[in-house]
Amino acid sequence: SEEEQREMVRIYRHMTDTEFDYLREHGELPSTQPYQTIVEGEEGYAYCMKYFVGKKKVTPPVSTIVEFRCPSPLVTTLFEMQWKIEDGARSHGLGDKGGNGLPLFNASL
Repeated sequence: SEEEQREMVRIYRHMTDTEFDYLREHGELPSTQPYQTIVEGEEGYAYCMKYFVGKKKVTPPVSTIVEFRCPSPLVTTLFEMQWKIEDGARSHGLGDKGGNGLPLFNASL
């Protein structure tokens, strides 16, 4: 429906300075990460915060959390392609080790 099309969903991605710089410069996420987790809503934000308080670790360490406002139909499509629960948050992997949704996600930015 047209109303659903206008509804926006908050999506979060924790990332390194290198990824963030690429996003700022090119207006899209780079295709350098094999999984490239995105998470939805408050649970997703709480999941991302675990990387900043020492509860989760990744190499290289992440330095920022970016909030994206995405169309609801896009989010539905991405999570239908692939999803899993990570520490209480529903996540989708945009990369080739996940659901391969990066081209769709980048096209919406």
